[in-house]
Amino acid sequence: MDKIEITCTNNGKTKTADVLFRSDKHLKVAVEGTQITIEMHRQDVNKPYIGHTAGLEFTWQPKN
Repeated sequence: MDKIEITCTNNGKTKTADVLFRSDKHLKVAVEGTQITIEMHRQDVNKPYIGHTAGLEFTWQPKN
């Protein structure tokens, strides 16, 4: 299973997450050490994935 680093835009903290599903415009991750899953989406493949949970916004930009 792939692991990525997602960033909380509210406080700048990063968390490791396991990738459950990934396509060009949709990403589903499970935050490591929790039972939280985050559905992340993007409209343009050049922009980061964005997802919301518990009132916080998380982003991830894949390296090209």
